[in-house]
Amino acid sequence: MPYAPLTIVCLPDGTPTHRLATTAATRLTATPLTPIGSVRHFITRTRWHRGSLLQPWKNTAAGGPVRHLDLETMRAAARDAFWRRWHLWNQVVAGTRPAQPYWTFLDRHRADPGRYPIVKARQQYLAQPRIASMLTYNALPTRLTDLPTSHLEAMQTGAHSYAHVGWLRAVAGRHFVGLDGTHLVAADDQYVTQTAYLAAVNHHLSLLHPRDVLVALSTR
Repeated sequence: MPYAPLTIVCLPDGTPTHRLATTAATRLTATPLTPIGSVRHFITRTRWHRGSLLQPWKNTAAGGPVRHLDLETMRAAARDAFWRRWHLWNQVVAGTRPAQPYWTFLDRHRADPGRYPIVKARQQYLAQPRIASMLTYNALPTRLTDLPTSHLEAMQTGAHSYAHVGWLRAVAGRHFVGLDGTHLVAADDQYVTQTAYLAAVNHHLSLLHPRDVLVALSTR
C-alpha cells in the first residue's frame, strides 16, 4: 500500500464535532493535498468528553479540542521511544564511521547525472558500513524496532538531540495546516530542513487556544 502522509489540520473553536472531518478536508483545497480519511493519531485526556471528539476509541481519537487531547503524553512517549531507539542504534552501529545521508549522494547525482548516475549514488550510499549495519538489523525478524535510515542525521547528533526530535515529531505530522490556512511542509529530508519544519509546527501549536481543534488526516 502506498505511503499516505499524515496531515494535521487546525480548526477554530466552535467547529461542530460532526463536521470536523469534512471541514478539515475542505481546508486542504488550498493545498496540493487530497484527503483520504481521518486517523486516530491523538491520545485523549479523558473519557468524559467523547462527544466532542472525532472517532474516539479507547484513549485515542482522530481529532477534537486541544484541551481534550493529551499532547504532552504523546510528546513524552515519543521522546522516550526515540531515546531507547538511539541506544539500540548506538549498539548496532558500534565501530562504524559516521555515514553520509542519502541526499548528499543524490545532490551529487543531480549536479552531474552523466558522470555520476543514480545507480552509482545508491550503491555508494548503501555501501557505507553504518548504513549496512542498520539495514542488516532491520532485516532481523526478531528486531526490537526498525532503525530508519532516514533518521541517520538525527541519530548522529546524539541521544539527547534525537530524543528531542521525537518530542517535536509526536504531534506534527508530515504536513500541517494552521488556523490561518498556512500550509507547512519540509521541502526535503535534510535534517536542518526537517528541524525547521518541526520548530514552525510546534510554534503554531503553542499559539492555539485550548478550545481550538486539531484533526489528523491521511492524505496523498
